[in-house]
Amino acid sequence: MASFDTFMALRDYVKGKIQKWELEDSDPEIYHVREDNSNRGQSVIKIGFNDDKFWEKVGLHEDDVWFMKMLKSPYSDYEFMDSYSVTDDFRNGYTIFYEFNEDNIEKLKRISRYIYPKKFDLESEDFRSDFADKLLSSFKSQTQDIIDDYQTEKNREMTQVAEESIDKELNNYFNEFGFTFVSDDEFTTTVANLMMWYIRENSLQLPITELLPKIFSSSKMSIGGWQENSYEYQDSEKFDSISFNNYAERKLDEIIEKIEDGSDSDFNIKDYVDMVDRISKKFEVGKWYNLPKKKDVRFYVENFVMNPNKVVVKLSKALQQRELKLSEENFYHLLYQPTLFNLEEI
Repeated sequence: MASFDTFMALRDYVKGKIQKWELEDSDPEIYHVREDNSNRGQSVIKIGFNDDKFWEKVGLHEDDVWFMKMLKSPYSDYEFMDSYSVTDDFRNGYTIFYEFNEDNIEKLKRISRYIYPKKFDLESEDFRSDFADKLLSSFKSQTQDIIDDYQTEKNREMTQVAEESIDKELNNYFNEFGFTFVSDDEFTTTVANLMMWYIRENSLQLPITELLPKIFSSSKMSIGGWQENSYEYQDSEKFDSISFNNYAERKLDEIIEKIEDGSDSDFNIKDYVDMVDRISKKFEVGKWYNLPKKKDVRFYVENFVMNPNKVVVKLSKALQQRELKLSEENFYHLLYQPTLFNLEEI
C-alpha cells in the first residue's frame, strides 16, 4: 500500500472526488461505509480487525481476550458453573430450590411426604440439604436431569450478563475517542472523526490497523479483569425461569408417577413407600421418643433408605448417641424387644 492511501482516500471522499466503494477499497480494515448524503464527513465507517495483538496494545490482558472470544463464539462450550459444583450446591441445599415455582414446590412437598416425611420447610437449610440428598439417592436420573437443566439455564444467564457487561465497558472505553464498539472485532466511527485522529496523531502515513492502537493506548481508563470476576455475572431477571420450571415439572411428575404407581426396574417402590407411611404415621420424623420397653433410652427416626429399605434411627442414652439402620422388622424389635440389641454400648 502506498503511503497516505487511507488518509488521502478519506479526504478525497469528503471532497466528493471518490465514491463510497473506492473509500471501502482504500484500506483492508474498512468493511463498509454508510453514507450521509448531506454531509459526507458524517458518513459512518465500519472498521474491522482480526489481530489479537491489537487488544494487547490497548491494555487488555490475553486472558480477557480469550474470555471475550469464548463468550462470543457460537461454538464455545465455556461454563461459568460446571456440573460438579451445581450438584454439590444442590446437595448443600443451595441455588436450585430458590428457582422452583409454586406448582413445583407443591410437587416437591408431595414427593417429600413419601420419601422424607419430615416437616416440609424450604426455609431450613438442613431440610433442603437432607431432602436434596434424599432425592438424589432415591431418584438419581430425574433429579440429575433437573440439576443439569438448571446448570444450562444458569450458564445462559451468566453468558448474557457477561456479554452485556463487557460490551458496555468497551463502549464506554471507545466512546471516549468517538468510536462505537460493535463486536469483538468491529467498530464504527465517522469519516470526520477518523480524519481528525490521523491529523492529531500526526500519522497520515499509517493504515488503520496501525493507527487504532496508537489512538486507544492513550486512554486513562483501564479495561478487563473479566474472567477473574466471572461469578459476578448474574441477574435473576435473565434466568429463564419458565423454561426451567416447565422442564422440572415433567421430571417431578416422573418421580411422582414412579412412587404412586410403585414401578421401578430395580425394586418395588410401593414396598418402600408403604414402610415409610406405616412408620411415619406412628412416629414423627425427627422427634424424640422413649423406647416403650426401655424408658432410659430415647430414639428418633432420622431418615429412610431405599433399596434395600431401611429405617435410620438415632438412639440416645445420657450423653451418648448411636445410629442404626434397621429393616422395618428390626425397627419394631428395637421398640418392643430391646434386649435383642446391645443398648448398654450407647
